Amino acid sequence: MRKLDRFLELFHDGRESEYERILQVFNTTRNFLKIVVKYNQQEDVDIGYIPTDEWERDPELMDFLGDNGFISGVSDYNNLEDDEVKNRFLIWSLNNDETSTLNFIAKYIFNDVDIEKDGYYVGLRDRDDLSDFFESYGRDASPRDLAKAVLAEDDFFDRWWDTTDNVYRDVIDELDSTNEARLAKYILNEIGNRDLSLDDYNDDLFHEFSEEQGTENTFQITNSNVMNLIGDESAMDELLNGDLDDLKSELYSIHSNAYNGAYESECYNLVMDGLQEYFVGKFDWEEVKQISGKVRYYPKIKIRDFYSNVLSYLEENIRYNTLEYQGSYTEMMNSLFYDGVLDEISFRIPDYPDYQLVDKYINEYFGDYI
Repeated sequence: MRKLDRFLELFHDGRESEYERILQVFNTTRNFLKIVVKYNQQEDVDIGYIPTDEWERDPELMDFLGDNGFISGVSDYNNLEDDEVKNRFLIWSLNNDETSTLNFIAKYIFNDVDIEKDGYYVGLRDRDDLSDFFESYGRDASPRDLAKAVLAEDDFFDRWWDTTDNVYRDVIDELDSTNEARLAKYILNEIGNRDLSLDDYNDDLFHEFSEEQGTENTFQITNSNVMNLIGDESAMDELLNGDLDDLKSELYSIHSNAYNGAYESECYNLVMDGLQEYFVGKFDWEEVKQISGKVRYYPKIKIRDFYSNVLSYLEENIRYNTLEYQGSYTEMMNSLFYDGVLDEISFRIPDYPDYQLVDKYINEYFGDYI
């Protein structure tokens, strides 16, 4: 026992030459520690003094320590000083007690992770802090630029004003049956059942209406022929440039708003869907009372795979930087992106909105204008 105490002194001396004296007798660290176990003196050993070379010579040494009472729990991390030992310890601890280890990291190492019943959430000052998760490049707008604008709820594109030069083709022709009926009612309210002159409107369809109605040089838009009118582009164009000029203006507004709204929605969805690569669901908001008494709301979002992200960092940086060096989940992830371990969120920013979405919005907006 007295001899073992002497070797424990050499073990904790910290000088390489003194540790070599242990190895000269026991050949390996594990052999020495087996004697410690034999005499039940595990509590007298600070594993932080095991040299880096010993971990490399015996990759399963941490398992031996855990199986034989040298490690009491993840809080032993606080007693370690060497970066590599810290990282090896956390890797081992993650594989043996995932929940306790992740909770320890969230509570004592990272400053931006909250533990909730359903998982781990990264807390943010502002939503656009997550724009760093998106790919950035020098020329033109990048996914990061778009993400920053979308998440900050800023205007992120120059509005298109001249979105169409033909509102019949791009609006009326895309209306569903409900909005066609709404348009028919609008036309009848504006010009229905009153005489219109063939001197002003000379389209063949209007001559047909006049013949059917038995009138000379006039015609009427009625409940029985208004749908024929809506289905005829050239006839509608004449009226849109005449008595229905207010309708024409509204149709331009509908298309402009639908076009811009569709583009904005598409870009928004690209960013929010992209976030699902590393997060789950939508943003929540945490209420924090300020010293002044005012209440401020901070965004947070659930991390998709906290375990895999942390493990990837530890394995990549096992000999170098600890989690404490990063200090936060977001900084850890930025390091993984920078090192190429994980891919930043990326997508192609569309030049124009999807025409099907534009048509969908036209029909959604139509009732607000007509």
